[in-house]
Amino acid sequence: RRRVRVRYEGAARRATAPASTGSTVPVRFQNGEEVTVAAEEVQDLKGFENKDPLDGIVGPLSAVEAASLRERAEELLLEAKDAQAAAEWCSAGLQRMALQLEGGAEQHVLAMRGREIWEGFAIQADEAGTSQVRFGRLLESPELRGLMKNSKNGRLQVDPPSEQMLPNERICSVYAGHLGVEQMELHLSRARCWLALDSAQHAVLDCSCALAICRLLAPPPPARAPGFELTVPLLVLGIAMAFARQFTVGIVLCAGAFLWDYLAQQRAKRTAANAQLAKVLALRGRCKLQQGLAGLAQNELRWALEELGPLDEGEEIRKLRKELRQAKGGNQRKRPMLAPADAMQRTWRSDAADAVRVDGFLSALNLECHGKSLTLADAQAKGEDERCQLGYMDYCGDGFNAM
Repeated sequence: RRRVRVRYEGAARRATAPASTGSTVPVRFQNGEEVTVAAEEVQDLKGFENKDPLDGIVGPLSAVEAASLRERAEELLLEAKDAQAAAEWCSAGLQRMALQLEGGAEQHVLAMRGREIWEGFAIQADEAGTSQVRFGRLLESPELRGLMKNSKNGRLQVDPPSEQMLPNERICSVYAGHLGVEQMELHLSRARCWLALDSAQHAVLDCSCALAICRLLAPPPPARAPGFELTVPLLVLGIAMAFARQFTVGIVLCAGAFLWDYLAQQRAKRTAANAQLAKVLALRGRCKLQQGLAGLAQNELRWALEELGPLDEGEEIRKLRKELRQAKGGNQRKRPMLAPADAMQRTWRSDAADAVRVDGFLSALNLECHGKSLTLADAQAKGEDERCQLGYMDYCGDGFNAM
């Protein structure tokens, strides 16, 4: 039998088929399901799929190698419509980019503390499987927006926790420059794969990781107001000329000061705008909309537009706008407020998502955010008030604190 890709039920899935075929082909999918499809629905796998994603790559990934993995994953997702295969290529790259501590050297990392993701600096500890972490900036948290509203000059003022030991599963290496950007893009590509597999929960987690990396790579806000070095001297000189009865020169200098200040403010807005961060927020909004959380998706759109500033809207923001309009029009698939885990109908997409091997950091974040599923028996055993509260919390999902 040969390995093939089959278009079936609105998606592409890998399967095995007999070497010789007629007008119809009996195929066996990876989950054991057997069906007969028309021969034109069967395609050969792409040439690069016959090898392991990391075949020929020795040691840590370079930016070029990470970009190659991402491009092949996007080809599988967009052209072949095979979300599971694309997610596996993204995961292969992210697993290779996971924590890589070398001896006593300090490593720049993302560190998970509860549901928060911090910038950290880790060094290998004596105890196996653990690292000593020194915390830096808070990068992602369910309460981050509330903290930023109370900050001054756009600078988030949160005291980092004291240095502590963490399991290596709660630490992920992070990279500067082009490699860091590719690491973020791999998380985004895998999030789109999760969406195609109806696994919005995993997609939200990948978006949160991408947000943390994006904030880490973003340049810090300026310490002074933009244009300060020239605006103030021009204004002082203009006032001095006016006192010296050189009114025309004074008015021109003061007007020039205000004009320069306006232009500097516009340049600062464009400089501070973060199109990458806006894209990630919009994608996370689409993930939450798939969960049936239209209110939280609308919040993500508003925050994305704030980060975008005067820049043009990208594809993810346009998609989120379109999907929100469809949801308001009643075209969005509705999900129950209190979804019992033991009554959920599993599909081949659920099995495909579970079959994708992910890095330890995402697994730990998933356990932290969704450690226990509420079963139907759990819900029915509680009183009416508790059941209403649980229903509200389930509806809000991981955005409960943001509400």
